[in-house]
Amino acid sequence: MKNCLFAILIIFVTISCDKDKINRTDEEERILELAYSKDYSYPAGFYHEVIDTGSIYYENTVSIRPINERQDIWIELNTNDKNEAKIWSDKSNEYSSVNREIISENETDKFFEFKRKNIKYANDILLSRIHKASYFQPVLNKFSVSDTIIGKYNGELNLKSVKELVEYLWSCGTMDISYSKVLESEIKEYNEYFKYYIQSILIVYGDWGIYDYIYVYDNYFTIRKTNRILIVKTNEVRRVQGRDN
Repeated sequence: MKNCLFAILIIFVTISCDKDKINRTDEEERILELAYSKDYSYPAGFYHEVIDTGSIYYENTVSIRPINERQDIWIELNTNDKNEAKIWSDKSNEYSSVNREIISENETDKFFEFKRKNIKYANDILLSRIHKASYFQPVLNKFSVSDTIIGKYNGELNLKSVKELVEYLWSCGTMDISYSKVLESEIKEYNEYFKYYIQSILIVYGDWGIYDYIYVYDNYFTIRKTNRILIVKTNEVRRVQGRDN
């Protein structure tokens, strides 16, 4: 009798395991591998910064105002005046719950940067940045999920420069999709515009007893040569069931 019950139990477990087993395509297996990889974020040649110390923060219409004056508009700031950029960085620090003093300054063709250190905790480093208007002028309101216009590009209009612009804005968080990993990308130039395609993935982790899901998106970025406005259209194209929690 015991042997019979044991055999029934084995059959039940086997059937349950077979039922839970998911048959995935090679492409889905690749998506899962990259989604859970701790070392992968972008394909080779995709522009992104490697920051050894500190976290990047782009000052915006929220950060430079006291709490009682803040509105539901979050747009990153831009200027070509370094003094104005420093004033914004100082205001953001003034209205922050943490006081960080400037320990160094940096300037590139893309931004002004003020490196700030917490006066109480030396390991707390913030890279306070403001976009250079001569490179890019953001208009995306991060509080509005319907926005598709990212901003205006003022740099050189060629494949290499436009590619770097989109990848820079993607990886630095300006597009508000910096936590998506990039599967593949391709840029093309047409007579009147540039079009850049990025396929990305985003993990949504499940609760206890619920599967994770990996969402796959097609993102199409367009810059018209006449007005230089960068727009994006994003579509969810696939969901892949991930690990059980």
